[in-house]
Amino acid sequence: MSRVRAILLGGGLALLWGCGPYIDEIVKERGARVEQKLAAVKAVGEALQKTPLLDQDEPANVKASFQMTSGTPTPANAALVYAEDLRDLDELGLVYARISGTTLVNTCAAFVHTERHPWDPLHPEAAPASGTGYTATKHFDVCEKLDFLFVLRTRAFVRPSVGRAGSSRSEFDGGWVDADLLVFDLAAKKKVGGLRVQAESSAQLEGGSAFEVEFDLQWNLQKAVTLALKNHMPNVTVVGGPS
Repeated sequence: MSRVRAILLGGGLALLWGCGPYIDEIVKERGARVEQKLAAVKAVGEALQKTPLLDQDEPANVKASFQMTSGTPTPANAALVYAEDLRDLDELGLVYARISGTTLVNTCAAFVHTERHPWDPLHPEAAPASGTGYTATKHFDVCEKLDFLFVLRTRAFVRPSVGRAGSSRSEFDGGWVDADLLVFDLAAKKKVGGLRVQAESSAQLEGGSAFEVEFDLQWNLQKAVTLALKNHMPNVTVVGGPS
């Protein structure tokens, strides 16, 4: 066998070895443990329906961390979700200006039940992408060890307009979000604290495209969540997002 053929064959075998295990194998091995945690998440969703709006901040003395941004999940014992996401864990809720790191729990559920990413109603025409053994492993590593769920429940919302052409600059009508950030203990399946958070569109934007307007409100909401936790729950660590 020539040296070139040996190198190519070795590289091909390495690629094959690097592909596994596949997502169906990961789900078969770990799905039951993830389902146990998802059952607790569903119980939180039921408790949320009976949870009144916050009259004031209720800081929780919890030691927790969650990931604010999307991408490969990093070690954490908590997850940030929207109340809309708890209605059907295999799908995402209909949320405008979504904080990107809020899809962890729904992705774990969709992987277990469909081996695909969760369906997103903001893009109803797009079929959910297939999961991989690697992405399932990384998501399950976090989902299996969740202790807390941080739930963003919208109280009031004004959607910003997409930019429109003015005489000399792009103009837009700003948006606004008022929400409760509720903390649930998954083992106890009950609320242990909560904070009020508000965010609004910036006074000025360099551009007025739909993406820029939505991202601006999303970013400002991330900053509001991060600041509220820093001021009232200092033992909560937010990974990624605004500092």
